[in-house]
Amino acid sequence: MSPYLGRLREGTDRLDAILGAMSEATLMEEAVASSEPEIFAVGTVIASCVEAYRDIYQDRHFELDDRAPDVRILGSADLMAQMLDKLIDNAVSFSPSASTITITLTMSERDVSIRVSNFGPLLPESMRSQLFDSLVSIREEHGQRHHLGLGLYIVALIVDFHRGRVRAEDLPDGSGVSFDIELPRVR
Repeated sequence: MSPYLGRLREGTDRLDAILGAMSEATLMEEAVASSEPEIFAVGTVIASCVEAYRDIYQDRHFELDDRAPDVRILGSADLMAQMLDKLIDNAVSFSPSASTITITLTMSERDVSIRVSNFGPLLPESMRSQLFDSLVSIREEHGQRHHLGLGLYIVALIVDFHRGRVRAEDLPDGSGVSFDIELPRVR
């Protein structure tokens, strides 16, 4: 095969991946817009997800620290599970095998906080303000799976639907990163 044909195929594959990602983003935006908010126990949804992650990602350890038992929020349990799926996929992608991914729930008088933290590389300083934008990825290209930076964009969409805030930061000891979400509680 000529080098030109190989490059053409790679370019076509990239274009297909971009179009697929844009379609996925549009579908998610529509799903978020059409969701009917209801009151649900956020810890129950997260505990159920963590059990599934333990089966799916057997080369990682998952630690759930739920310090917000029975806290309820107004939103969508399905969207909350999708948000956590995206955060966990991100954590698995950037953490070494056999490492621990920790999910922590805490509460204040007004909010419930969800933190997903993992060991691994720190956030690039130059990309911090763009992490939650569509089609932004800090992954190095390797393997067959293309990552086009939709996961954290979807996280931001879902957090916005729940009237919350999301931020990413390096762990204080420099061993990895955390994604912190604050959502208003139902009292």
